[in-house]
Amino acid sequence: MTRSSNTSLHGPRVLAALSGSSEDAALIRSAHRLAEREQLPWGAVHVDGGRLDADRRLVLEQDASKVARLGGEMHTIQGQDRVAELLHYADEHRITTLLVGCSRPSGWRFWRRSLPERLLHAGGAFDLVMVAETSKRPRFRPRRTWQRFQLREPAIATTTSLCALGSAWLLQAWLELADLSLVFLAAVLASAALAGTRAAMLSAFLGFLSFNFFFMQPRFSLAILEKEQLLTVVFFLLVAVVVGQLAGTGRRRLHALRHSQEQSQRLLAYSRSLSAATDREQVCDIGLTALERWLHVPVAFLDFEPGSSHPCIRQAIPQGTVPDAPALTAASWSWQHQRPSGVGTGQLDEDDQGWRMLPLSARGRSIGMVGIKLGQRPAPLSPDHEALLESLVGQLAMALERTRLVGELETTRVSEENERLRSALLSSVSHDLRTPLASIIGSASSLRDLEAQLSPQDKAELLDGILSESERLDRYIQNLLDMTRLGHGNLKLERDWISLDDLVSAAVQRLAPALSPLELRLDWPTDLPLLHVHPALIEQALVNVIDNAARFSPPGGQVCIQGRLDTDHRQLEIRVMDQGPGIAPEMREAVFDMFHTGSEGDRSRYGSGLGLAICQGMVGAHGGSVDARLGPQGIGTMITLHLPLPVTEDTQDSEPPHAD
Repeated sequence: MTRSSNTSLHGPRVLAALSGSSEDAALIRSAHRLAEREQLPWGAVHVDGGRLDADRRLVLEQDASKVARLGGEMHTIQGQDRVAELLHYADEHRITTLLVGCSRPSGWRFWRRSLPERLLHAGGAFDLVMVAETSKRPRFRPRRTWQRFQLREPAIATTTSLCALGSAWLLQAWLELADLSLVFLAAVLASAALAGTRAAMLSAFLGFLSFNFFFMQPRFSLAILEKEQLLTVVFFLLVAVVVGQLAGTGRRRLHALRHSQEQSQRLLAYSRSLSAATDREQVCDIGLTALERWLHVPVAFLDFEPGSSHPCIRQAIPQGTVPDAPALTAASWSWQHQRPSGVGTGQLDEDDQGWRMLPLSARGRSIGMVGIKLGQRPAPLSPDHEALLESLVGQLAMALERTRLVGELETTRVSEENERLRSALLSSVSHDLRTPLASIIGSASSLRDLEAQLSPQDKAELLDGILSESERLDRYIQNLLDMTRLGHGNLKLERDWISLDDLVSAAVQRLAPALSPLELRLDWPTDLPLLHVHPALIEQALVNVIDNAARFSPPGGQVCIQGRLDTDHRQLEIRVMDQGPGIAPEMREAVFDMFHTGSEGDRSRYGSGLGLAICQGMVGAHGGSVDARLGPQGIGTMITLHLPLPVTEDTQDSEPPHAD
């Protein structure tokens, strides 16, 4: 069973109307399948009239968990009229397909229509799908019914009074005259509950006339002969008026409380959505969608370029909506004066079918402008709607200001980080290039100017110094080149099989001058497997770690290089330990950042802060990792390189190849 409708422009949804009965499971499954097939979001709703027993509430709790498990949204709304609540919810959330259960016959209440019949009779801009539970239901045939009374309150008051008159006429043989007045009092209560205070007052007046005319002596006359009867009818009228007023007031307060609760829930959901938005476009989309959904009119977000007096339309719902020329003029006026203009504001509101422009500002700064085409509404905004609109626009302005501040904070942070890196690079270059170059220039000038006075031994020392500083300068330039390659992703791995002995020997040979005043200890088993790595890169990483240990070690200290096989993680660990001052626990991750040299800046004697960062990048390119820990016996630092061992077809069930 379907009812054709127009597809909504925003947020098409599939909705299942649950009742807490056994048919809910079929409804949930059908809604989920339909939503997946149409690629639409879906959910379920239950109208709680306050008459559910414990069993049905348990079923609803199970339904809610099932809906959440299948990726839907479960909502519960309060109300007595299920059809009216479903229609209101479907219209507010732009539901395109509503699934309802195939209601069972009402038993002795043969006059009561099923939920699908009442929904079809009421109508709605959605497809209505009836889902059968198990057995086939009789074919639905809509029945013609009388249209609703145009004057609802008088009709309800008259109907309840006639029902009370008939009931009192049947009960007059068993009840006293004073007791019969309670029947008409019940009619007053019913009118107040169904239609409000005015219907209750009309019902009280009709009940007063009916009670006097049909039941008081003389009958069929409005004359009252006995004083006791006069008191009875007067007290009845007073009680009926008071009870009707109280019941009508309670009904109004109930509706007001319900409306307030709904508004609070909407604003809470709106605030949560805005707080979760991360950028300006997302905030605007959430705000405009909420305004368009609640006011049912086109909305747009406008902005002004710096130095321009003409607004630019950034976003609009529905898409393609463009304010007319008077609206743009009102927008320019509102931007200049920071005051609303257009329909209902008293400023530039000559066009009753036009727009209202609301400027957004925070802390005295203009953020943007919201345009709402209120001229399309059939009636002006009520005070409640005006307050709601003000609240929505205010929250939108605060959310836009928050995103602006977050963006500025991020820009400032990036700028400060770039400045820090630039300063660190300049400090590093000025220190690490200037020091070896000064030594090279001094030694070379001594050889040139004092060649005759220098002994062969002095010449050899000067040449060794030139060579050592040149190699140091070469390593620093190589580090800069390696970091550039790592940062641009141009590092290519040309793997080859190599033993740990060869790697360590090559690295130690390159660092012989730096290691000469230290004691070097090598310790690893002879049966370690070969590594399948890029030899030059891992050698450079090992050189950086060993050079770092040598610079931090005291004169005469010990540098230990260990190797061990970690069979649990199938990797080879290379440990480099020194006897330096160690690294504080909170700094053990920061030492792998670029240009991290402690807090001494360009006065640090420990280098540029690139060595460990490059080491981490080179080892990470091989799928490994590097970490810094406290050295053995709590002395110095231990840097560990974790290099994964390869798994080949020949070695999947055995150890990798070993060095001879």
